[in-house]
Amino acid sequence: MFRPTIFKMRVQKITIIMIFLFVLITPFVLTEAEAIVSNATYDVLIKPNESNQMEVDHIIIRGGTQEEIGYELGRIGIEKFNSILVPYEDPIYGKAKEEYIHLHDPALYERIKGIKRAYGLKEDDYSQDSSVLLYHLSFPSCSAVYFPANLTENGHSLAGKDLEWFFNPEESDFVSIIASDNYLSTLVYPFRARNHVVELYPDNGYATLVLGSSDLNGLTDGMNENGLGVTALQDSDTYVDPITNIAGGRTSGLNSMQMLRSILENCATIEEAKKHILMSRISMPFMGLHFMIYDASGNATIVEFNKSSREAIFTDYRDVPVPMTNYALYLNPDFTKLIPENTKDPHDDYYRMKKLHAYIDDRVEPFNKTDVWNTMSMVQANANASAEGVLTGGTIRLVYMIVNDLSERTMAARFYLRDGPLSDPIWGTNELVLSKTFAFQLKR
Repeated sequence: MFRPTIFKMRVQKITIIMIFLFVLITPFVLTEAEAIVSNATYDVLIKPNESNQMEVDHIIIRGGTQEEIGYELGRIGIEKFNSILVPYEDPIYGKAKEEYIHLHDPALYERIKGIKRAYGLKEDDYSQDSSVLLYHLSFPSCSAVYFPANLTENGHSLAGKDLEWFFNPEESDFVSIIASDNYLSTLVYPFRARNHVVELYPDNGYATLVLGSSDLNGLTDGMNENGLGVTALQDSDTYVDPITNIAGGRTSGLNSMQMLRSILENCATIEEAKKHILMSRISMPFMGLHFMIYDASGNATIVEFNKSSREAIFTDYRDVPVPMTNYALYLNPDFTKLIPENTKDPHDDYYRMKKLHAYIDDRVEPFNKTDVWNTMSMVQANANASAEGVLTGGTIRLVYMIVNDLSERTMAARFYLRDGPLSDPIWGTNELVLSKTFAFQLKR
């Protein structure tokens, strides 16, 4: 579960005001699919209404250079998401960051040029961070599982993920917690939960299919045309940077969400992904994360970072199931030695990991996609707590659940719509009403 390490509250001047403005902006929503420009389409898959707080948007940009894709993504960000560009403290930070990106992520560097053009900025304007298209703040607290091809019915590597976030059941709102300078603010703004599914098919470079909920240029889950997949989960055992480091300010390198996209756009294998990570400078805004990277052939690795040195640590797997939650595996390789932090919280790391291992260990037949849905359903968040839970993370809900087939290059997704009837009075949990299953596939 989400476990903030800092509980002091204070509001920080311009940073808070700036984030306040973009969180409260209501995006323009189309009623049907519409072409933004010739090779880009935008579609609203789920529209928020009186019975749900969720919106899901699907963007496909097929063909073009990375600069042209950046322009189209920027246009969509402006017109449909009211995405903002966060200013740098001084242009020297922007210039240095773009030069770093030019060396380590050429695709993003080219997209930055297009995004600047969409926002009416000159190419040599380094006043604003054009690498991030923010439309609200959201970070992953979640569970994941990977089943290698040798253990599945269809001979395909499969992966699943639950993404969860803060929830206020009394208001039927997901909430955005604003933080600055390593402090959580007393300001907690409601927002309409929104997720984006983005498919990019550049003329040169790997095609990608991603799902995210903050930055149109970032992601929390995704895959590329090589069958390489990535996912991010909260990790309380790694380093954390101030919220100002999500973009602009004095940032350099790539934030954690950008790193995931960078892997998909630059790497065909897990070994290439490892090298790419080791050559990168990665910031962790608001909460620390660890990654799982997996492929279609049966390989997976969990990427974690030492809290003090920030060095990357890889735990490799071959042809075995890999469950994952929100603690560092390299520090706690034996889950049976975990001690529950909160015995009254069904979403505690220990309980979730115990359920995942029990399902995997008891399985005799090969795994299938139903097993992925089942494992993720067993550990999905619908935990209630006191009013303080909004700040401590005790009150959370599932945002989306996905099942990926790395061989088919497909992603199936279900999204939270609302709470159903009370299902467990002891735990105080409800049945969750989810959307229909949406299916996406990378197709060149």
